[in-house]
Amino acid sequence: MDDIATSYLRVTSVLEIERAKSGHPGVALGGAKIIYSIYKNAFFNPKDDKYINRDRIVFSAGHASALIYACLHLFNFDVSLDDLKSFRQLGSKTSGHPEVGVLPGIDASTGPLGQGIAMAVGLAIAEMFLANKYNKKGFDIVNHYTYCFCGDGCLMEGVAEEAIEIAGNLGLNKLILLYDKNDITIEGDTSISNKSNVKEKFLSRNWNVIEVKDGNCSKEICDAINLAKKSVDKPTVIITKTKIGFGSDLEGTNTVHGKPLTREQIDNLRAKLNYFVPDFQIDSKLRDYVDDILSLKMEEYERQKKLLSAYKKEFPSEYKELFKTSFDFDFSKYVKDSSDSKIDMRAAVHETLNLLQSKSLIGGCADVAPSTKVYFDNTKYFSRENRDGKNIAYGVREHAMGAISNGISLHGGLRSFCSTFFSFANYLTPAIRLSALMKNPVLYIFTHDSIATGEDGPTHQSVEQIATLRAMPGISVFRPCGKNELLAGFNMFCNNNLPMCIVLPRQEILDINNSFEKALHGGYKIVSKENSVVSLVSTGSDVVSCYQVAQNLEKQGVIVDVISMPCVELFEIQDKEYKQKVIDKTKKIICVECSGDNIWYKYASNEDCVIKLNSFGLSGKGEEVLDYFGFSVDKLTKQILEILKNS
Repeated sequence: MDDIATSYLRVTSVLEIERAKSGHPGVALGGAKIIYSIYKNAFFNPKDDKYINRDRIVFSAGHASALIYACLHLFNFDVSLDDLKSFRQLGSKTSGHPEVGVLPGIDASTGPLGQGIAMAVGLAIAEMFLANKYNKKGFDIVNHYTYCFCGDGCLMEGVAEEAIEIAGNLGLNKLILLYDKNDITIEGDTSISNKSNVKEKFLSRNWNVIEVKDGNCSKEICDAINLAKKSVDKPTVIITKTKIGFGSDLEGTNTVHGKPLTREQIDNLRAKLNYFVPDFQIDSKLRDYVDDILSLKMEEYERQKKLLSAYKKEFPSEYKELFKTSFDFDFSKYVKDSSDSKIDMRAAVHETLNLLQSKSLIGGCADVAPSTKVYFDNTKYFSRENRDGKNIAYGVREHAMGAISNGISLHGGLRSFCSTFFSFANYLTPAIRLSALMKNPVLYIFTHDSIATGEDGPTHQSVEQIATLRAMPGISVFRPCGKNELLAGFNMFCNNNLPMCIVLPRQEILDINNSFEKALHGGYKIVSKENSVVSLVSTGSDVVSCYQVAQNLEKQGVIVDVISMPCVELFEIQDKEYKQKVIDKTKKIICVECSGDNIWYKYASNEDCVIKLNSFGLSGKGEEVLDYFGFSVDKLTKQILEILKNS
């Protein structure tokens, strides 16, 4: 019956693609046995697809979506025939690549190759951490595997390479990577671009390697999965030799990767597979066979639910904590008046983060924790020996760090954070974008946020990064000007199920009187004067500069309001009346930010009222670089006076 099941999946997949006139039949035909074998062996309940202890299944090769949707339908998830028939159509749940929250049974939004492998590593980390924290004697309530399906292209991506190294180093033995090795990419045979020995690469990274020579043999694949489950100290990759486009007229060619089969080619496929069940229908014997498989899974599900119910009675506080969706942490208790002295915002974020050490939050840095100061005190690194460690040593691997953080938060029961210098946010952009797309609560903390970074020069000085992040839908970018605004940013993250970026300076700044409560509106008047004629709008350390500029201008008879806008996204969702009260267009509005972001033209009185960067920075002392580009207090004062004079 396994052969009939995979024939159903192959034919149904190419029918979906043919109807849509779009999709990837090559992997659907070649990888059918692998994905079917995953679902046959994995533990899940299709009617409770968010159950905490289900096996997680991630499709790094997300272009196999037609096959995935057919498999979900076969295994009784809430995926209908109409869903299959509307594959890739506008408004359909069966979108071009799998998306969390759009269709049941999808554990991660995938498509960008390699991201799924790294997210699977994050899921496996979360499983181990939570098992260590919550399991009690006789109560293994967190005890599952993470499966990941990938192809040749996934393993070429740098993010995958980084994640594979981390997984091997951590000994994530409940991670099983199933590699669909067909040796074909879009441009042709993989040998034209890659001649590396994949087996030896995995062995050198402390992985178990199991080889399946016939990717069209369900028994071989299932035996390999069962063997992988016996690993006690290493993750396992199952290298399965397949043929792209198996059974089609285009078998073994790169043409079949993304070219829908014609009806004639589908008929030829049916003949080769000896499979003539009407389109999209499931043979009754196959339905009975799959129902028998599901009944065994349901027996295990009922056993686990009873165990979980008993756990809830015996360990109510642990149970409640495991299933919390937010931290409900009140940061307002830590608000302090300004000191009029210098403040190190990196030290402030360290102090603020450590308020959450008892919460279900773990994360780490890309080898820069001593500089960004984003780490928990008095705890070990998460490792083979210390599954309770709350700091993760990612090494110099920003790409994987972001994607692994996504996996940790996707698991449930945990949230994650990660950190590096802001100029390296570019390395994390694909993962941040997926956080936003999935509405996945990951906290990204960046420091060294402008040309004030100084001597390291333009490669390390952020210019365009903040504009990139603000342009992403679904993510908030918080650039606080002081400790109280920083607390507001943390408050927003902890009490909402959404991702956030917090952006901080390297240099110490003056601790001016910033507001926790007002910062929760995204923007507010940090200095408000009667009879003011001009408002200076700014963010982060630039607010402090504008605060000092306002003092200079007042000495010259120019009365100035200063507006701090730590979070543009949050300000934009306020009501019209509030926004008009803060950005009072009856006054001259001048926007100042040491970045290349063009968003400020939206608020400024005119284009001449935007003071921003229009080039990369230079190497030199931070204050000298700021002065060179016109962002010292003295030069800002002169520029603003000139603007007012010309207007």
